[in-house]
Amino acid sequence: MDLIKYKKIILICDYGLDDAAATSYILEHYSYFDKIDIIPVAGNMPLKISAKNAMRILNNFDIIPENINIIDSSLFTQPEEYLDYIHGEDGIGDILSESCDTKLEIVDFNTWIKTVTKDYLIVSLGPCTVTEKILKYVDLPLLIMGGNIAEEPNYNGYEFNHGMDIAAFETCIKYSHVIATLDSCHNKYCDFYHINVTGDNLSSRFIRRSVELSKQRKEKSAYIYDLITIMYLFNPEKFTVRPRIDKDGNKLSVLYYIDESSVL
Repeated sequence: MDLIKYKKIILICDYGLDDAAATSYILEHYSYFDKIDIIPVAGNMPLKISAKNAMRILNNFDIIPENINIIDSSLFTQPEEYLDYIHGEDGIGDILSESCDTKLEIVDFNTWIKTVTKDYLIVSLGPCTVTEKILKYVDLPLLIMGGNIAEEPNYNGYEFNHGMDIAAFETCIKYSHVIATLDSCHNKYCDFYHINVTGDNLSSRFIRRSVELSKQRKEKSAYIYDLITIMYLFNPEKFTVRPRIDKDGNKLSVLYYIDESSVL
């Protein structure tokens, strides 16, 4: 499945420091896309914090292009955690001001979904609860971060995004998809401990903060899962896709990083 041809994306994030890094990277390259619809969801953080974080990220960009929208997902009940020990007290590393005055209108989900056409790609970087709801309206291809094949699970016997809503995950991967699992991301060339990230742009700041917090937790690596996932859209030649089956018998089209240089 050729995902790089899609220039309209629905970006679903549970903000999350890795979501913040991925979102910032996409916004820094917004001209690559014709449309970016951002849907904050619950997961790493409660929905209210996640939604505020999306606005705070956008508030750090001088220009908000007309091709960017934020969609309200609050009509759906969603599973949530508050993983401050991983993502910081505010969910995105405690490096931004609290201001979220972007003057960007929040779009109602029911109004927005009527405008979604078949030329969109869903980029699902959080639990699949809201992703599944979108697919009930319109059948779209998916780029997902979630799941694991052979790697150790990290949440109740599953990868976090999978384990937060198992039923929704299993529904979504029945659609046309490419998925970055823990297996995809746990590659030495994707370990940000060993990638020298400089610059004052927002994605670089989130990356460095993520590494800093990993070191504070005395972890031996720093994999920024969502950022690794979206790099497939920008550097598809560095990945391959292979069919795999997980422990529950789910058939996955799994991304594997195959390049011998850093992911970023």
